[in-house]
Amino acid sequence: MWSYIVRRLLLMIPTLFGITVVSFCIMQLAPGDPLLIQLGATGLAGQTTQTREAYLIQKRDLKLDRPLLLNFRYFRDYSRAVYWAGHYRAANESQIAAELAVLAHDPERLPKGQERLAFLRSLGIPRFRTRLEDPAEHGRLAQAVAAYVQVFCEDLGHHGVPFAVRILQSRDVDRQDKIGLIHALNSMVVEPFVFTYSAHPREEETPYVVGAWWLWWRRAESTTRPLTSTERAELESRFHALCQMSQNQLLEELDYLDPQTVRFFAEKLLGDSTLREKFVASLALRRLVREPLRLDVPADAPKSLVDEVAENWMAHYQLYRKRYEPSALLRVAYVFTDTQYAHMVWRLVTFQFGRSATKTREPVATKIWNAVIVSAPLMLMAELVTYLIAIPAGIIAAVKRNTLTDRAISLTLFLLYSIPSFVAAMLLLLFFCYGDYLKWFPMIGLHSEGAENFPWPRYLLDYLWHAFLPVMCLSLFSLAGLAMYARTSMLEVISQDYIRTARAKGLSEFTVIFKHALRNALIPILTLFSSFLPALLGGSVLVEYIFGIHGMGRLSWESIEQKDYPTLMALIYIDAIIVLVSILLTDILYVLVDPRITFSAQGEEK
Repeated sequence: MWSYIVRRLLLMIPTLFGITVVSFCIMQLAPGDPLLIQLGATGLAGQTTQTREAYLIQKRDLKLDRPLLLNFRYFRDYSRAVYWAGHYRAANESQIAAELAVLAHDPERLPKGQERLAFLRSLGIPRFRTRLEDPAEHGRLAQAVAAYVQVFCEDLGHHGVPFAVRILQSRDVDRQDKIGLIHALNSMVVEPFVFTYSAHPREEETPYVVGAWWLWWRRAESTTRPLTSTERAELESRFHALCQMSQNQLLEELDYLDPQTVRFFAEKLLGDSTLREKFVASLALRRLVREPLRLDVPADAPKSLVDEVAENWMAHYQLYRKRYEPSALLRVAYVFTDTQYAHMVWRLVTFQFGRSATKTREPVATKIWNAVIVSAPLMLMAELVTYLIAIPAGIIAAVKRNTLTDRAISLTLFLLYSIPSFVAAMLLLLFFCYGDYLKWFPMIGLHSEGAENFPWPRYLLDYLWHAFLPVMCLSLFSLAGLAMYARTSMLEVISQDYIRTARAKGLSEFTVIFKHALRNALIPILTLFSSFLPALLGGSVLVEYIFGIHGMGRLSWESIEQKDYPTLMALIYIDAIIVLVSILLTDILYVLVDPRITFSAQGEEK
C-alpha cells in the first residue's frame, strides 16, 4: 500500500505543474491589467503620484514587469531605447506633437529621425502609423506616446537602470535629457534607497540603510549644529531608553524628538553601534529628515539640482551594483527563473502566496485562512447532515422497494433534487426570515452583534442559530443525489446470490443488510467521497452571497471579479491539491471497505 501511495504522490507533481501552466495561460489571456483597473477608467491619465507609486509597488511585488516564460533581458542592449525614453520623458505633450509632425513627413530633418521613429513604433501604440499620418491625431497621439513611454520604463524595470546611469555619466548629454533620464529612472525603480530597517532588523540590511544615510550626511554634516556635552549626555540616556522600548512605544516616542538632535542620531547610525541601536537611529532620522535624498526634478530644474539628483542615482547604482550586474552564471539562470511564471510557481511551491492584487494588499494566505475558517464548519455540518440522512434514507428505500415508504422517499428525493440551492435559500429566507411569514432565523451573517462578548455556550448556540438555514441549503441538493445513489447501489447488492444465501441461513434481516449488503453497497458511494474535501473547503458562491457569509465561495467569486490573480492562483493550487488528496483517500477507503481490493494485486499478477 505504501508504494502505491508514494507513486500517487509523485504523480501529483506533474499534475499540479500542468494545472499551474493552464491556469497561468488563461489568466494571461484575460483582457485588462488587474492593477490598472484599480486606477479607474482613465487608466494612465490623471493619476496622483501616490496612486501611481502604489501601482508600481504592486506591479514589482507581483513580478508583472517580468517576461512571461523566458527572460533574455540581461543579454540585451537597451542603451538606445533608454536614451529615447529619457528624451520623451523630458518633453511635454506639445513638444512631442511638434516632433510627430516632423516625423510624419520628413524624419531626416531631425537628428537620428529614423531611430526615433523606430523607438516609437516599438512601444506598441494602437494604430500608430495611421494616427501619425493624420495631423488631427497628433495631439492625442502625443498623449499616448507620453503614457506608453512611461509604461515602457516601468516594464523594463531594473534592466534599464545600468544603461540610464551610464548615459547620465556621459558628458555629451545635456540638462534636458538628464531630466528625462531621471524621470525614466523613477519609473524603473520604486523606492531606490532604504532608509530604515524592516520590522525585524537583519544585518544584511545594514549596508543599504547606512549607505543611503551616509550619502545624505556627507552633504548635511556641515549644516547641522554641534552638540554640547550636556546635550549629548541627555541624548545618550534617552537613546538607551528608546532602545529598550517595544515597537509601538518607540514609534510614539519618536514623534517628540527635537529636530536639533539630527547629528546625534546620524553619528549613532554611521558609527560603531549594535544592530538595535542602528535600527532605532534610522527610525529617528526618518522622522526628523523629511526628504533625505532628492530623486526627481521638475522640468525647469537648474543644472546644480540636476547634477545632485544624478549623483544620487549613481550612488544608488553603486550600492545595488550586484543586482544590476549579475554574474554570467546568474544571467543564464535568470532566463528561466526571473519570469512571471517562475515566480508564481515558487510562491505556490513554498506556500508563500504573497499579497493580494487588491488595494488592501492583504496577504493572500491570511485571506484564504479567514475564508476557510468560515466555510469549513458550514460545509462540514452540511456534509454530516447529508451522509447521516442520505445513506439511511437510500437503504430504507431499497429494502422497502415498491412500498409506500419507497415511493414517499423517492418522491421527496426527486423534489429536493429539482430545487437548486440558491432557490432553496431564497425560499427559506422568505418563509423563515422576513416578510409576513415566520421570523425564526436571522437573514445574514453567522453571529449576532456583540457575539464576541458572549460566554462560549451562548456563542455556540448563536452560531448554530445563524448557520441552520445555510447548512440546510448546502445539504438539500447533495442529500437527494447521494440518497438516490445509495438506493440504486443497495438494490443492486440485495439482488445478489450471496444475500439470498445469507437469508436462507437464517440470519436476521439487520445482519444481512448492515453486515453483508451495506459494505458492498458503499463502494459506489465512496466514489462520491472524493468530492467531500473539495466541497468542505470550497464553499458555495451563491449561498454565501445570499446569506452574507464571507467564506471561500465568496472569496473565489470576488477574486475573479477583481482580477486578483495571486489569490486566484493560490485558490486553484490549493483546490487541486485537495482534489488529488481526496482521490487518494478514496482509493484507501476502497481497500478498507472491500478486502478483495488490494494495491498489490496488479504487481503480483505481473
